Amino acid sequence: MQDIMENLVKLASASSLVLVIILISHLRKIGIVKDFLSAASRGFIQLMLLSPILAYVFFSSIWFVYATPIIAVMALLAGYTSAKRAEASGLSKAILITTPSITIGALFSLSALTILKVIPIKPEFIIPLAGMAFGNAMNICSLTLTRLLGEIKNNRDKIEAMLALGASSDLTVKEFERIAAKWALIPNIDNLRTLGLIFIPGTMTGMLMAGIAPITAAVYQLSIFFMIISSGIITAVIAIHFTRARVFTPAHQLVDI
Repeated sequence: MQDIMENLVKLASASSLVLVIILISHLRKIGIVKDFLSAASRGFIQLMLLSPILAYVFFSSIWFVYATPIIAVMALLAGYTSAKRAEASGLSKAILITTPSITIGALFSLSALTILKVIPIKPEFIIPLAGMAFGNAMNICSLTLTRLLGEIKNNRDKIEAMLALGASSDLTVKEFERIAAKWALIPNIDNLRTLGLIFIPGTMTGMLMAGIAPITAAVYQLSIFFMIISSGIITAVIAIHFTRARVFTPAHQLVDI
């Protein structure tokens, strides 16, 4: 109980930064207060509910039985969240694209790390890393589809002219697919480029604060970044493939989006 109270006091102290966010947003008329408070409230509730569940799962001898539905929920929520962004850009039933793309990308990279014995098969590793893989794959999927759909809309005349001259649908959007995937991956690649100089991510920071040797923390952090970027690029490629099939008819005609 004492540890719980101490943690709540720390959280209350950290929440003082919320006032800074609200004040700056109000003074500069940025307009994020409502969205921020809603997101912060949801995040707080979700983490407070998740904490006791994880505590139980971590100490359970049959943790893998509980981990499976947890990971399944991650996949579904990630697909749903990314789909909302894509549908706002004009892609109907986007969840049929986002969910499998994110799931395949995230599970491939996470499985690779476990098979190669980079991370141990323990719940305290598998579940948090699954969250990282799905969360980042979700963001990359959203960015990829948003940019791709935007490029197709903005270059519709060019695409239709190429189609009229006999070009295949694959050829007409190849350039835009490359732009979309690269654009979506830039934030993570930039973070990797400045890793250790400007950017010390949460995983390494947490391990250092827990007293883990810096070299061990660095190895895990690099491994996680490789997992994030590999899951992201796989997700982006699959999502692009599915989207291309959706925006063109079998006769290589561009549909309205």
